[in-house]
Amino acid sequence: MLMAGILLSLVSGVKAAPIAIPGTSVSLEPPAGFAIAENFAGLENVESGSSITINELPPEAYAEVSTIFSTAESAQEGLLRQGIIIDEHTLITVDQDQVPLLRGVQQTAAGEFTKYLTLLKGETTVLVTFNIADPNQTTQETVEATVASITLAAAPTIEEKIEQLSFSFQTTEPFRVADVLGGSSALLTTFEGTDPSGGGTDPSGMAPVVIIARGQNIIYGQDAADISDDLLRGTRGFSLAEIVRQEVVEFSGGSGYLIEAELDGLAVLQYTYVPANGRYIRLLATGERSALMAVLPAVEEIA
Repeated sequence: MLMAGILLSLVSGVKAAPIAIPGTSVSLEPPAGFAIAENFAGLENVESGSSITINELPPEAYAEVSTIFSTAESAQEGLLRQGIIIDEHTLITVDQDQVPLLRGVQQTAAGEFTKYLTLLKGETTVLVTFNIADPNQTTQETVEATVASITLAAAPTIEEKIEQLSFSFQTTEPFRVADVLGGSSALLTTFEGTDPSGGGTDPSGMAPVVIIARGQNIIYGQDAADISDDLLRGTRGFSLAEIVRQEVVEFSGGSGYLIEAELDGLAVLQYTYVPANGRYIRLLATGERSALMAVLPAVEEIA
């Protein structure tokens, strides 16, 4: 179902046939050595450690995100907090439209990656990110050709997106599946829409939400408490959260770890399970404390 066994051409100069990225509206001609990823929406080169990720946002997000992509200066300002240093802004022709392509570098625990990011407008706002471990193997010319090959189809349904996730779950009232992000995370909300700060029915931004995510690249050898703390601190907005409780719990069919934290009136519950292969699964529930505690039985049942 994940098409992980698709054979890609390894011969330089041979044009690969376009492939559709499961759970997204994107089709493209993959670079040599890249195949459909198993744990996120996109492609990966297992040998080199490079990847191409596809993230689809609501169509109304395009107006705001496109301002970041308008110049190298605006991109640098918008992406610096993610540790990405932008050094080039160009335009690529995609289906007769001019789309921006940013190039930069990012230092990670796994080493330095050359980053390319492009933004397209279809039925959704499409962000395509190239994470290149070896720029001599996947060159800028190759990246530009891949971007130029992109075509957009109709936006996938929530049900189609859920089918592509590498984990399963069940919802419990009052939570509903609002969206699937990047082919690796499910967003569950207690309000209509996907944006608690105005796009849904919760302008306060304090209504309970649950995010279930699958991740990888955990540093092996850490214990559950260290891994859980790193994941929480690495989540945008929660680096300064105060941990008030932590304990071993049953989660995702194994021995998981629970952290309860507080930050600026928000309560945070994070369940984490890290199997032997290091591909962790995490459930993060947040909301105004009394509101989150009111739906705690539902959160526990989902977990």
